Amino acid sequence: MSNKQILEKAIQKAIDGGWELKFHGSTLWNARELSNYIVEFPYQHPIEALIFNHDFAKALWGEDTLSPEYGDMEKLSAPDLLWQFHLQNMVISDDPIKYLGDNI
Repeated sequence: MSNKQILEKAIQKAIDGGWELKFHGSTLWNARELSNYIVEFPYQHPIEALIFNHDFAKALWGEDTLSPEYGDMEKLSAPDLLWQFHLQNMVISDDPIKYLGDNI
C-alpha cells in the first residue's frame, strides 16, 4: 500500500470516528481530497502535522483503554488509552506512515 493509500484509509477511518478538519469554520475536506493535498503539497501541510495530531489520533484509534493484547501491561510505560499508545509508538517509529498503515 502506498503512503497516499495509507493516509486516505487513515483519514477516512478518523472521519468515520468523528474527526473533522475545519478551515475558516467549515468542514472542507474528504479523505481523498486531504490525502491528495498532503501528498502533493507537504510543505504547506506536513504529514506529521496530521498524523501526530491528538484529535486525529483519538478519532482514528478511539479512547478505549488498553487491553492485555498489547503485551505485559506492567512493563509498558505507555499511557492507558489506545490512541495514546498508538500515537506514542508511531512517533518513535522509524517509519511513522508504515506504523500507521500496519495499525489501522
